[in-house]
Amino acid sequence: MRRWYVAQVKPRQEKLAIAHLERQGFETHCPLVARSKMVAKRPVVVSEALFPGYVFVQFAGKSRWRSINGTVGVLRLVTFGNDPAPVPNGFVERLQETVDEFGNVMFEEDFQIGDAVRVIGGPFDDLRGSLASAPGSERVVVLLRLLSGDTRVTLPRAQLIAA
Repeated sequence: MRRWYVAQVKPRQEKLAIAHLERQGFETHCPLVARSKMVAKRPVVVSEALFPGYVFVQFAGKSRWRSINGTVGVLRLVTFGNDPAPVPNGFVERLQETVDEFGNVMFEEDFQIGDAVRVIGGPFDDLRGSLASAPGSERVVVLLRLLSGDTRVTLPRAQLIAA
């Protein structure tokens, strides 16, 4: 039976590791998330690994798993003792169901006005606040707790998760 496992990869070498694992016949998955970054003083949305430094690898039983440790870009397969540690059944499949056409994981949560939220990505990464309004389907207004009070900020809905 084929199961998903986790491979730790070298920093920022997820794509390289995936290419080499797939050449060996392994099925891989690296969920991405859209993040806003400043490039040349301008905000740019880029796709980055949801779990930086890790990729999912699928294989059956204990067949050839040791070859993963010698793959270019891979540090090691995550193990418990001497055996590879499988990911819970359905976890990777659920991640694969939530990707958009660009391969980014979409966190579609049904928020209500006043719900506690946390920002993922962008200049407000990991800040918490509450949903103030949702004027459009793509943009929302959030009251973020900054310094001495709440500040109204308009953000893409995809940058919010429940706090």
